[in-house]
Amino acid sequence: MSLLEVVLALAILAMSAAILASIARTATDNGLIAHRLATAQILAESKMAEVVTGAIPLQGAVGWMPINDTVPSGVWYYQLQTESASRKDMVGVRLSVTDQAGMDENKEVFYIVRWMIDPSLGLDTMPTQSGASGSSANSGSGASSGSSSGAGAPAGGVQ
Repeated sequence: MSLLEVVLALAILAMSAAILASIARTATDNGLIAHRLATAQILAESKMAEVVTGAIPLQGAVGWMPINDTVPSGVWYYQLQTESASRKDMVGVRLSVTDQAGMDENKEVFYIVRWMIDPSLGLDTMPTQSGASGSSANSGSGASSGSSSGAGAPAGGVQ
């Protein structure tokens, strides 16, 4: 082997090591980004479930609110935005989630949009029963009992 062949082999080895180090750094960065995005998605789904069940009210929350749940990495924030839908009695809910880095740059990491029945309609509460006529059970003939307040009374519950 000549000295030229050894130098050429070392140059190829050094370039290969540099390329592999760059690939490893990119893979690590992408893994951290995926972890951040997965955490944001889980937190957004969790907070949206709280909004749907009514644990978090749609009105009153302005700006980024801290997430007080146990979060594996960092401090996270959420923001609710609502808008009326083109369909009557529906509301659009947009829940954004960000971490401290996104908070500094005022950008979200992940968001969810859901269309739901307007909670101000009160469809999630059972209608009040008046007298004994509303408390009787199903008589087996296939007819269901109801309130005697007249036609057009809301059925109650989420449809």
